[in-house]
Amino acid sequence: MREHQHRAALPHTLDVHYLQEAHRDYIKLGLFPWSVDSKPPLPIRQLWVTRLVDDCNRWHAELAPNYPDFYLAVWLYEPDFGRSQVVAGIAEKQAWYEQVFAEVAEADAPPFPAEYQQLPGVADLHWTACAEITTCWPEDLLDVDAWALKKPHWPGNTADGREVIVVQIGWVWVGRVQTA
Repeated sequence: MREHQHRAALPHTLDVHYLQEAHRDYIKLGLFPWSVDSKPPLPIRQLWVTRLVDDCNRWHAELAPNYPDFYLAVWLYEPDFGRSQVVAGIAEKQAWYEQVFAEVAEADAPPFPAEYQQLPGVADLHWTACAEITTCWPEDLLDVDAWALKKPHWPGNTADGREVIVVQIGWVWVGRVQTA
């Protein structure tokens, strides 16, 4: 826990030069060993959610005076918490980021996790639940073990019309600074 507290005390700065060049910047948590299909203990998650929200607010203060329009959000992944991140985009990357996740109707979405609701700054963001999905070819579905069949799944099509199976692998809560 002390190592996480030490790392979380160091804010992630917005790389303005990289943002201007690549039209994006982001910082992923990458918390080993919890970066794939698991989540760390609650105190570690709460520590890092607070750090991500603080970084988002600091990045907003840097972006707002210099860019009339931009994308900025905290992405909290469930169950893959270690993939959580702060993301900023301008120009074409702004449009791309705004389309990454499909929002879920509020009635179909789980509630925002209670363990994060009282953390500093969390209530200042507007949180939207989005389904995290992946696709499988129908012929491969039986070969990917039974994990896909245990998760919500449905038929879909690729952009060129090929049939795929869409599998919801988790949730992403997207937190954005509320605008007037």
